[in-house]
Amino acid sequence: MKARLGFRKMKKLVATIALLCLSSTVLAHDIYSNLRDRDGNPCCGEQDCTPVEATLLPDGNYYLPKTDEVIPADMATPSPDDRFHHCYYPMFQMANEFDPNGPVWERKLKTRCFFAPMNSS
Repeated sequence: MKARLGFRKMKKLVATIALLCLSSTVLAHDIYSNLRDRDGNPCCGEQDCTPVEATLLPDGNYYLPKTDEVIPADMATPSPDDRFHHCYYPMFQMANEFDPNGPVWERKLKTRCFFAPMNSS
């Protein structure tokens, strides 16, 4: 009887943890649902948004080490939660290499929106 009771508790615990993980994932993306860039365009949709590490450069621009990208200061919008966020969409361009079977396409990420804490230094 005790083993069966322990199994039920463990099953309930696992279900609770799974539910919490799923709901936190949904809530994490919710902060992006209504975000817009400086021109009022939505940032999320077919493109994706994620928190990122960024460094404020001496010229006021931002450096994203993960993508090795410099984001112009005038693209930054105030962050909703005092963290850096990067919204992007995939863009395909022809590669510079030759392939006898046809063109080679590269998938690159194009920045759509960038959010920065206004007190970042």
